[in-house]
Amino acid sequence: MCWIRLIRWAHSRRCYFDPKGATGAINILLGEQMAHPKTNMLQREPYRKRLKVGDVFQLEFPESRFVVGRVMSLSASAGGFDDCILIYVYKTEFTMAEVPEDLDSCSLLCQPLFINRLGFSRGYMPVVGHVAITDLSRRSEWCFHSIPFNKFFDEQGVELDSSTDYVGTWGLSNYLVLDDLVSERLGIEPIGDDS
Repeated sequence: MCWIRLIRWAHSRRCYFDPKGATGAINILLGEQMAHPKTNMLQREPYRKRLKVGDVFQLEFPESRFVVGRVMSLSASAGGFDDCILIYVYKTEFTMAEVPEDLDSCSLLCQPLFINRLGFSRGYMPVVGHVAITDLSRRSEWCFHSIPFNKFFDEQGVELDSSTDYVGTWGLSNYLVLDDLVSERLGIEPIGDDS
């Protein structure tokens, strides 16, 4: 019964149900499929290969500004979501596409994020290399705040008695949140929801 209502609603609004979509999303037809939201990050070739812990990805911004990040976990749990991708984004900025050798000595540009695959599959976060994760790679100075429960966790999901020096959000994010955080740190005006 629910599907019948959904299909009727979709037809009344010139939409169609895409059975090939991984989530069965409804795409709005107004001459073309719905476009991706605007970002400061430049969209490149989608990355659809299987991700690995230690994969290094690039974020490209206007004027050939590149920032790199690394996949730290593919099975993180955050805010009630399992199998999140934990990423670090590093403070080192490049003017050309290159992969730094020693990411462990670089400081973080923004809080570690728990994200989904959209940034990779839509081409905003292409993988450009691999740097193995070591004990020095982990940043224990970060903890994550669960707002609904007012508790603090480390990146493995272990509850902490109190916060550490740096506090991130204990929940699932995506490439749009990443775009806003990195844009702000680079001095670029974030796109926001109103564009």
